[in-house]
Amino acid sequence: MDRHFLELWGNLLIQAAKGQQQMEELSRLVNRNAKGFEEQNALFRKFYGLDDADKKRPADTEAWEKAVSDFQTSLKQYLNLMGVVPRAEHLELVEKYENLKKKAADQEETIEHLRMLLNDKSMAQGDAAKGFQDLIKKQTDQFQNLLKGFGTFLESDA
Repeated sequence: MDRHFLELWGNLLIQAAKGQQQMEELSRLVNRNAKGFEEQNALFRKFYGLDDADKKRPADTEAWEKAVSDFQTSLKQYLNLMGVVPRAEHLELVEKYENLKKKAADQEETIEHLRMLLNDKSMAQGDAAKGFQDLIKKQTDQFQNLLKGFGTFLESDA
C-alpha cells in the first residue's frame, strides 16, 4: 500500500470518529468513487498531491483518475488485510456454492439411480444363474432316471 493511501485513510477514520454524519459521508465517498463531497475531496486532493490541480486540463484529469485508481486498489488491499470481502465477490462465491451444491445433488441422484440399475442387473444375472443351475439339476435327474430305467430294462432281459 502506498503512503498516500494510509495517510488519507487514517485521517478519514479520525474524521469519521467525530460523528455519525461524517461516517455516512465516508460511506457515500467509498460508494461513489470519491466524488461529490467537498471536504473529503479536498482531503483526498491534499494527500494525493492534487490540491492545486485544475480538473479541466487533460493531464490533471489523468492524474485524478490515477489517484482514484490507486486509492481503490489500496482500499481493497486494506480491506483484504482486515478480512473484509467485497459484496460482489461474496455474492459470486455464494452463487458458485449454490451451483456446486445443486450439481452435487444431481450427481448423488444419478449415482443412486445407477446403483439401483446395477442391483437390478445383478439380480437378473443371479436369476439367470439360478435358472441355469436348476436346468442342469433337472437334466441330471432326468439322465439318472434314464440310466435307472435302462438298468432296470437290462436286468429284466437277463
